[in-house]
Amino acid sequence: MIGHPEDGYPATAGMLASVAHAAMPAPDQVRGGTPERPTPASEAADGPSPGRTRPADPDGVADREPFGLVAGWWPVAFSSEVYASPRGVRLGGRQIVVYRDEGRVVRALTDRCPHRRMPLSMGTVTSAGLRCGYHGWVFDGASGRCTVIPDLGPETPSGRIGVPAHPVSEEGGFVFVWTGSGTPQPLTPVLPVAGWERVQPSRQVVRGVVEARAAHTELSEALLVNPGAALGLGWLLGGGDEMLGPEVVLDAAGVAARRCRLTWSLPRLGTYDPVSKRTTVSTTATTAATGMTTTLAETPAGRTVARVVVGLTPVGAYRTTVRWRVETLGLGSRLASASCCLTVAGRPLTGRMAHRLETAADGAGNGCDPAVQRLRELRAALVTTPGLPASAAKDPKEVR
Repeated sequence: MIGHPEDGYPATAGMLASVAHAAMPAPDQVRGGTPERPTPASEAADGPSPGRTRPADPDGVADREPFGLVAGWWPVAFSSEVYASPRGVRLGGRQIVVYRDEGRVVRALTDRCPHRRMPLSMGTVTSAGLRCGYHGWVFDGASGRCTVIPDLGPETPSGRIGVPAHPVSEEGGFVFVWTGSGTPQPLTPVLPVAGWERVQPSRQVVRGVVEARAAHTELSEALLVNPGAALGLGWLLGGGDEMLGPEVVLDAAGVAARRCRLTWSLPRLGTYDPVSKRTTVSTTATTAATGMTTTLAETPAGRTVARVVVGLTPVGAYRTTVRWRVETLGLGSRLASASCCLTVAGRPLTGRMAHRLETAADGAGNGCDPAVQRLRELRAALVTTPGLPASAAKDPKEVR
């Protein structure tokens, strides 16, 4: 599925859906595009010999390293991070390359040339596709098939030669890659709000990226409980103690929780005497499959004034790239945007850019939050592809 860049999600109901994956067959090996003899045991253990290539994967289900993730649309970059130059990114157990072709459409391929295993992210984009920087093999971004081999001259390469191509969608300022097999399901927004899909001159957008040393499951729970404290945006989303129990809404794809909490997390003068009694009401929705999270901040009159969308990209068993996008609207949008910019710029200078997220993730499992309990129940029913260690595929708190 190929999407088109928009400033916001389309206003359709529901949350991001996930589907189970199918088993992936192992391909035969070929040399120069012709069938090759069966692989000896020595090569099966040590990998293919030099010069050996693998067949193409036109359906995107064969000859690929496992992602080790639940089938779903996983964010891998902001739209503004993907250019015509190839960009290598890690998603679960696989290294992929994303780029824009000459039609400005985002493509995603496995970041490995089948000829000599050269990273395709070191290549260049041409009108025919993505050219490997080693021997000049060119791969079509939509199908992954090899379209040009310089040594063959004008001869067309065998259709069996290629690399896995992954479905891509571009929505709401994020680039998503599908990790399942077969036809991907449509990408639907988390917690859609009517009107936010339209481009509005008064809307201010701020983005931030941070890498946290925590599993994506723990981070998704921390964001569901207190996104303001985890992201350092308590002044916008509320970061203090909860005043009332959350209102939890559950569906097949994820969990939504509406909370009223103190805006500031400050020391108390007494047990029932906070320094500041200002409160903030927000609604947070998290998908069970990918942890994609959206938080809406409301005014006392109930009008939505800010939306924070957070995408989690697992890059290791306990390492996650966190991308967050803040959209503000209304009279105070410029001031809120400036404050977010200071937050983004100030954290790297202090050397504690991921400290808040990691602290929130460590403490996410200490309480008995009803929304987190429902999220864990949904995650336990999901199917995970092999690849990452078991500790990454399943949250340790679910095992206990």
